[in-house]
Amino acid sequence: MTTDAPEIQESPHVSTEIVVVPHTHWDREWYEPHDVFRLRLVHMLDRLIETLESHPAYRFTLDGQAAAIEDYLEMRQENRDRVVALVERGQLSIGPFLILLDEFGCDGETIIRNLELGRAASAQLGRIMPVGYLPDMFGHAAQMPQILAGFGIRHSALWRGVPADVSTHAFAWVAPNGDAVRCEYLFDGYGNGLDMFALPGQLPHLAPDYASRSESWYQGDPVLAMLGTDHSAPPEDLVDVVTAYGSAAQGPLLSIATLDEHLSRYATDDRTLAALPQVHGEMRSHARGNLLPGVFSIRTNLKREMARSEQALTVAERLDLVYGTRDHRAFFDTAWYRLVESTAHDSVTGCGVDATAEQVGTRIHTAGHIARGVIDSVLRDLSVAVSPEQHVVFNPSGFARRAQVEVTLHDVDAEALSPGVQLLDPMPTVLGDEQMSTADLPRLLRRIHGRELFGQQINGYEWGERSLRFRVAESPVGVWDLTAFVAELEERVAADATGDMIWRVETIADPRRGALLAVDVAGLAATAVGKADAPAPVDPIQVHDRTLFNAALTATVNEDGTVRISGADGSSIDGALALIDEGDCGDSYNYGPVDAASAITAPSAVEISVLERGPLRGRIRIRRVYDLPERLDGDRRRSPATVPLVTETTIELREGERFLRVAIDYVNTAADHRLRVLVPTGGTDLEFSQSAGQYGTTVRGREAEGGWGEFPLPTYPAYRFACAGSTAVLVQKLSEYEVVSTAGAPDALAVTLSRSVGMMSVNVHPLRDEPAGSEVPVPGAQYLGVAVHTDLAIMVGADDAAVVRSADLFRHDPLVMRGTGGAFGTLPQPTLSFDLTGDTVLESARRVASEAELRFVNYLEDERDLRLVSAGEWNRVDLTGQVLERGVRTGDASLAGGDILTLRRTMDV
Repeated sequence: MTTDAPEIQESPHVSTEIVVVPHTHWDREWYEPHDVFRLRLVHMLDRLIETLESHPAYRFTLDGQAAAIEDYLEMRQENRDRVVALVERGQLSIGPFLILLDEFGCDGETIIRNLELGRAASAQLGRIMPVGYLPDMFGHAAQMPQILAGFGIRHSALWRGVPADVSTHAFAWVAPNGDAVRCEYLFDGYGNGLDMFALPGQLPHLAPDYASRSESWYQGDPVLAMLGTDHSAPPEDLVDVVTAYGSAAQGPLLSIATLDEHLSRYATDDRTLAALPQVHGEMRSHARGNLLPGVFSIRTNLKREMARSEQALTVAERLDLVYGTRDHRAFFDTAWYRLVESTAHDSVTGCGVDATAEQVGTRIHTAGHIARGVIDSVLRDLSVAVSPEQHVVFNPSGFARRAQVEVTLHDVDAEALSPGVQLLDPMPTVLGDEQMSTADLPRLLRRIHGRELFGQQINGYEWGERSLRFRVAESPVGVWDLTAFVAELEERVAADATGDMIWRVETIADPRRGALLAVDVAGLAATAVGKADAPAPVDPIQVHDRTLFNAALTATVNEDGTVRISGADGSSIDGALALIDEGDCGDSYNYGPVDAASAITAPSAVEISVLERGPLRGRIRIRRVYDLPERLDGDRRRSPATVPLVTETTIELREGERFLRVAIDYVNTAADHRLRVLVPTGGTDLEFSQSAGQYGTTVRGREAEGGWGEFPLPTYPAYRFACAGSTAVLVQKLSEYEVVSTAGAPDALAVTLSRSVGMMSVNVHPLRDEPAGSEVPVPGAQYLGVAVHTDLAIMVGADDAAVVRSADLFRHDPLVMRGTGGAFGTLPQPTLSFDLTGDTVLESARRVASEAELRFVNYLEDERDLRLVSAGEWNRVDLTGQVLERGVRTGDASLAGGDILTLRRTMDV
């Protein structure tokens, strides 16, 4: 090796030490599905373990995610002790996350469970890396510092999203509530050390050169050289190369360390962090790295299913905490694992190949199915306490509410109904009417399961001369004797020697129809309600022609299918729910605009019909047809050939609600396009918008910060709501929005419903200088023939606290199940009483070992009272469960702006 290396420059700010951190960035799935990548992972780690064992000075950081080592040990169980030894010796750093998530692709509770799972998996192998390593996420959520600090993690390291005014390698990253962590800025990316080792024999030249070029960033502090890249490990002879350099070079000292070894030299006390440059909240700057914002609206059904499964799982935990009598812990553990492992930044984002998206979707559905199983089990246990004339209703929100639940009523006598019942359409009574020969009659027994037939319960049957009629209903009445029925059937079969006689077999359900029942239910509680005692509406819905209204809101459908919405305070917007379709020549990462003049904004046909007229719920359906260009041609122009896109928009107003519910449905028929819905803001030239998600609310400017090779398109993520001007749009899933202006009209929130593209990444993109990946076809991302459903809600003139509360109620419709008991009864007492009246939101309620745990979030920027009344002595704990304050007076407690509060108490035996 050459020995004529240049000496260190005389500047006192040039670093005299370079710390090499060998690592890999392991996308668990992306342009190949998980199991293809895992095979490569296993081969890589096989070699790495041998290298670490042969070179005690070698160190390796396994990407901050425990899933990589769990995936490995699932295939190499025999190597577990070897891995444990390396972790305990400090040669191998794992965790603290289970998976390197996309921070905007899931909600806050899922991020917390990610760290819980990752820390537990790492601890079982000996040690948890105490660094929030976030190398390749597509931006960073505002609350991540508070979440990390809640787990006792005071160091972080990341690349994308840092604003341009950061010019040092370290800064304090501050959450909305003021919690801060030290952030090591990987300004050159997570592979910045690769160039120093790229040319054999040149390290003595390249190391001092890099130290000199990094002078302004490090100001004499040791240079951090991240040596690794996607799906690979550094060279096996690294220790020999560094040792040879140290014996021959006159440049900076080179050492090898894990990431946490290196960062442990820096203090993280409050005083030290306060002296560092400060970055507050969300980091979504394009200044030094691509953010790839279009992933938020690609494969939108993945985002919808993620949010649905998250909500179902947290609701199942709440119901189980309050009323569960069985042990469901293993089910919850499995469901959360499946959900968390699907949040990876190349998984739930949908920017991988079709096979990856299919696998991710399956895991997400598995989590949702487990949640539904728990919900059904606990509700069934509750249902035995009341008769079939009653329905059990559980409110998963922490806020008490007047709600409406949809049920089925039998033998409806309109005059006997309470005022709190709204009848819907009659349901069919003839479930089966067919001709069968005597020889075929025994086939009926295959349809009967116990006393269930066609999803109903058999309550009787009558034999005629050549007929058989089953009487069925939703609930069982009396005794069903299957043995007697079989004997009678066999008699009739035996009496027809030829078996040719024809029988008419009918299955007739009791007269029934759908109905809405009004119900008053406390937060996190269950009650029973029936058609005779549903409370009368105090704010009934009225429907006149094309208008829905209650005391808080009026919505009128215009001739073109858009909607005018007015609030009780005089706020009003017009033209809401207009659709705009634009060509998209981009890929799964970035929207690619085409000729703006080719946008489709006007429907070719509009049909408006009233579906329900109140008094509990009013609904109007708006059917619009748009003639869309079929696809882009080879010159990236929209095709002159068109295909019809049929959209159905249902607007809904419920008694007492301040927001207009909206459901938009269509089956996608066109390729290479983006479809957005517009909601006017009531203002013009707005400078700011804000949105909520990941347990925080973020205010954003009208323009995004640029600087890297990506146009800073000002489209932003929202997970709960987005607000601008006097308007708020409540959402049920990760959604991408933008504040847009049109001449002569108010600014509008443009919410993307779906993007359709055919390539994972394109080499030449109008808004991005470099590819985001390989040019791999992803025909599934065109969504041709795929049904897309979007739920949102619109508020006008509401203050921030009302928006926060409404967003929670919008997310959490009550659960309902018909009673199955023999008589009117009383529901069992809940394990904890609950009364929440403040502006903070209950986000999680679950069992943790022998304790009940409640987690609250203040989404507002100023301090708010908790105002929780609940029996028992509650302790404030951090996110690891360590007690911070005993005997909290929950009725008097308060949360700082943006604060997350976790309480625990021992469960009553």
